[in-house]
Amino acid sequence: MKLPHALSRAARASLILAFFAFPMSVALANVALLLTLLLWLPSLWGAEARADLREALRNPLAAPALALFAWVVVAIAWSPAEPSDALGFLQKYLKFALVPMFIALLQDAATRRRCWQGFALALVFTLLVTWLNVWFDFPWTRTHNQGFGVDHTVFKDYISQGLMMTIFAAMCVVLAFDARERPRRALWWSLWLLASISILVLLQGRTGYLAWAGSTTVLALGLALYRSRVAVGVTLVALVVLFTVAVASSPVLQQRWKEAWVDADKAGSGPITSVGARVEMAEFAFEQIRQAPLLGHGTASYPVLSKQHFMDKDRCSVQCTHPHNQFLFFHFEQGAIGLLLFLWFVMALIREAWRHEVRHQAFTLAFVVTLCAASLTHSAFWLSTESHCLVLMSALIMAGLHARRRRRPMP
Repeated sequence: MKLPHALSRAARASLILAFFAFPMSVALANVALLLTLLLWLPSLWGAEARADLREALRNPLAAPALALFAWVVVAIAWSPAEPSDALGFLQKYLKFALVPMFIALLQDAATRRRCWQGFALALVFTLLVTWLNVWFDFPWTRTHNQGFGVDHTVFKDYISQGLMMTIFAAMCVVLAFDARERPRRALWWSLWLLASISILVLLQGRTGYLAWAGSTTVLALGLALYRSRVAVGVTLVALVVLFTVAVASSPVLQQRWKEAWVDADKAGSGPITSVGARVEMAEFAFEQIRQAPLLGHGTASYPVLSKQHFMDKDRCSVQCTHPHNQFLFFHFEQGAIGLLLFLWFVMALIREAWRHEVRHQAFTLAFVVTLCAASLTHSAFWLSTESHCLVLMSALIMAGLHARRRRRPMP
């Protein structure tokens, strides 16, 4: 076996490890990604790796990812931030620059399958511990609550767990539809049910509730649209019943949404709250965006300018790091150009989805809804776990879709 080929195989194995690791450990995922890069770069001496890279650069996701990262770099030029802080922000967005590498390594169908399996295995383990935590305490989990009606986050935080569990739930639906044997179909539907209940009853993340509702709606309607109008009508009724039962059976969901309305109404007065802080940050962001709409204030400018606005120490500890909205974040720092490049990244997923058969199309659009829900309520591509998930899963989905399109026979 030639050395470049061996390095390429090792890089693929390391990437598979990253897909298994990121739902549970950011540190292990970072080590795996660094190892992937260090193994992949020298593998480019081989013709096979260079051919995979050329094919990856033709993938519709590669151009917007590279353009967005390049613009983040350029936007340092007019930033008021210290160079060390700007460098920290570049590190946050570095995975956009690595998208071609991810897609190049994912040209191999076996690697794509193992990445899906690694992600699924990590989420099955997370799901199992989430449910066991209702009755048993584990010293290494994020929360130590027993019983229903309380949060049971296992790793990191309930926002990232809710998002990843939403993607896993959508994955279970597609696999259930694909399964030919009844036991396997029953297994996937059971996992979907357990995952959905864990999001709605065992976690307190409103982002997870929103992502699950949007993903479930798009996935169900996407699968029904290609059957018949009757199927669409039945699906709509089933969704109404499902959401009604979900809300009625989850006291924690009801409580969290009631808190959201109250907190939004009292934004700017009284103690700082999750929703109230987001309202204040959005108002500040829109005010600043009007001052530099095209180019923005520069990479890493938000912490600098927000500290001049949010003078209260307690409020600044929450509101001076990032605006908890990725769309506003890009518009604030990289201007309309940065926002449009990010939308180009999202649209690449949507456009590619429409070129494929129903199940791939429905799943990809459900993933896009999850991505948008995360980006509307959090700085999802700036935060470690969420960005690992969304960038890596985007690359995995697009590598698979583009490979299927290349294999499709010409008419």
